[in-house]
Amino acid sequence: MGTIKRICRMCRPHAKFALIGFAALLLANATRLVLPLFSGWIVDDVIKGGMTQKLLPLCGAILGLTVLRAVCNYVRGVSFERLSQNFCFDLRTGLYRHLSEMSYRFYDNNYIGEIMSRMTGDIEGLRNLLAGGVVQILENSIWFFGSLIFLFFINWRLALVMVCVAPIVAVIAVHFRRKIHRAFKDVREQNAVLSTKTQENISGVRVVKAFAQEEHEKQAFSVENRKQLTLLLKTTYIWSDYVPVLDFLGNFCTPLLLGIGGTMVISGSMTLGALVTFTGYIWMITGPMRMLGNLINMLTQAITSAEKLFYYQDLGAGIRTCEHPKFPQPFTGHVRFERVTFGYSDETVLCDFDLDVPAGSTCAIMGATGTGKTSIVNLLGRYYECRGGAVRIDGVDVKDMPLLSLRDRIGYVNQETFLFSESIENNIRFGRPDASFERVQAAARAAQADEFIQQMPQGYDTIVGERGLGLSGGQRQRIAIARALLYDPTILVLDDATSAVDMETEHEIQKHLKSIMRGRTTFIIAHRISSVKNADQIVVLDGGCVAERGTHEELLAKKGLYFRMYQDQYRDFEDITARKALNLSAAKEVL
Repeated sequence: MGTIKRICRMCRPHAKFALIGFAALLLANATRLVLPLFSGWIVDDVIKGGMTQKLLPLCGAILGLTVLRAVCNYVRGVSFERLSQNFCFDLRTGLYRHLSEMSYRFYDNNYIGEIMSRMTGDIEGLRNLLAGGVVQILENSIWFFGSLIFLFFINWRLALVMVCVAPIVAVIAVHFRRKIHRAFKDVREQNAVLSTKTQENISGVRVVKAFAQEEHEKQAFSVENRKQLTLLLKTTYIWSDYVPVLDFLGNFCTPLLLGIGGTMVISGSMTLGALVTFTGYIWMITGPMRMLGNLINMLTQAITSAEKLFYYQDLGAGIRTCEHPKFPQPFTGHVRFERVTFGYSDETVLCDFDLDVPAGSTCAIMGATGTGKTSIVNLLGRYYECRGGAVRIDGVDVKDMPLLSLRDRIGYVNQETFLFSESIENNIRFGRPDASFERVQAAARAAQADEFIQQMPQGYDTIVGERGLGLSGGQRQRIAIARALLYDPTILVLDDATSAVDMETEHEIQKHLKSIMRGRTTFIIAHRISSVKNADQIVVLDGGCVAERGTHEELLAKKGLYFRMYQDQYRDFEDITARKALNLSAAKEVL
């Protein structure tokens, strides 16, 4: 009932459609409830009583009521359809906005395929409930209780027979609802798993084919699909156990009441017209009894879908702007990490981490995989919350800043480049939709992307494939760099931004970045020494703590971790240089 009440509250903005629909539904069913009375009057007054003058008025009244019911049904259908479509529009929009506010941690713990299943199948289930399910439930309720009231006025003895059968039907229906609700909940869960499996396999089809794992993935999909089939069959078995019983009880009432009513007509205690009228109401009573199983089935599916959707809505964004935000003026980009502790679940990634990056300076962060390099820059924009300590920009804790204002000052080039299925121009101007084409092209030149873009058949209007898969890894990275440069942030984060480009292209990008980075606070996360050697300070992480800190020359002089990384990367280059020098010396001696 709590879920139903919540659905009703969400329908309030569109109450006018609900009211019009309910009014039309009541009027349509009122006309249907009185029709059996006209049939009885025709039998008693016209056929048996000989009052032929009443035939045309009564037939005209029946025709008029039929036309009125048809008009009401049209209005009812349109109104409830408008209600359902507007409800789903609001729910889908609100849910999307809510999901866009969720932190990275939410997406770490929830599968995209499951979220898509909720946004499509579950919302459609609710739409079906409001567009047609509510109508069927209300109509059957009006038919049952309205007909029962009329039956008591016509013949209370026959009505009591129905009253005796109804509790049996109610008890069976309650047991049916309890069992089918649990079954449908399992079905929706497995459907989300199946959607996730499908989404991952389609997105990762290149990896699947590269490792020739098509058969393995087919079998894995078949296993999950088989689980879905088993759960669906379980709901079918539950349905088969209960619905035929409800259907039997509904059908059983018809011959029972006709037999009793026929006996009463023969004995003279009830007129034939009253029996005809009674028969009309019997169908209105037994119909809902037969339909009860299907109605419960449909209602339970919709409620299960609503519970899953409301679960997402009730999670809360996790990271929100505080009640009394502060924002530094001016925003220069002086960043300080003060005894910051951070981790994922039970794992601690950063422990008592300290870092001071003056405004306009460049800080490079290096270290082995899993040492927390990306975590540091993710804490800058509050995409995650630190467990302890504080991240301050210009002296203000990022937790006290307005989220949108904070993130508007930070430009990211992530290590996993994502491009939208739009034109290259729109991908570059994503952060600044109002930017001119000249600025877009200037950013592309700085990122060494303009040349390859111009060589494409449609240039900047070229539509990239899903996630940018129509481009090479290096091309995607250069477009991502251009996007960040056009954003014109105060703080620039380059997270392995040139890992997919060759050394020559990286050198050209670095030359352009020098002028662009001037005056900006820049964080560079990289594995290549060539990407970080010009930074104002280089931080080497080890075990979630700062192992070394200094300039390129200072760290080489320490002969520590950075020096060993330098040796690993430049050993081959030095060997080649040494061999060239020896060959040159030998050639001179020969000469």
